[in-house]
Amino acid sequence: MNLNSIFSQMGISASVTQDVTLILVLILISFIFGMFVGRSRLITVLINTYVSFAILTVIPRTYLTDYNSAILIFFALLVVLTIFGKKIFEISISGSGPDFLWRVFGVSFLEVLLLVSITISLMPKKAALVYVSKTAYDYLAAPNFQLLWMIAPILGILFIHKKLNR
Repeated sequence: MNLNSIFSQMGISASVTQDVTLILVLILISFIFGMFVGRSRLITVLINTYVSFAILTVIPRTYLTDYNSAILIFFALLVVLTIFGKKIFEISISGSGPDFLWRVFGVSFLEVLLLVSITISLMPKKAALVYVSKTAYDYLAAPNFQLLWMIAPILGILFIHKKLNR
């Protein structure tokens, strides 16, 4: 199924098609990510994402030969911290019932957006535009939006926690 040809027959531009495809892929990855990681480690992965990004920003640029090495080091740090650091930040999303899956999906969606934003921002703009449209790039990698994607998961967790404690 080629979404580009379907949308072009409807008169929708290729850029919009690319953005819609990105959103659909993000939703699918978020669902899989939330189910794979699970409620018990979702917040742990979020904290490890922040720690990995913080470590990456202080690594001397002489060790980072190109953006591929920066992305590889970021995800390697994330995996290592998640595997070996389970005793450090073991915090989970509690609850059950019909709202539980929405809470897990909401937090995992915001985490996936954060990971995509970090990955896109580490790439040169020309290389990133191969994978996402200019509009999506601006929403994911512009400095103001990077700040938003860094803060959004924390605000999401605070919102869920506040709603649970009512």
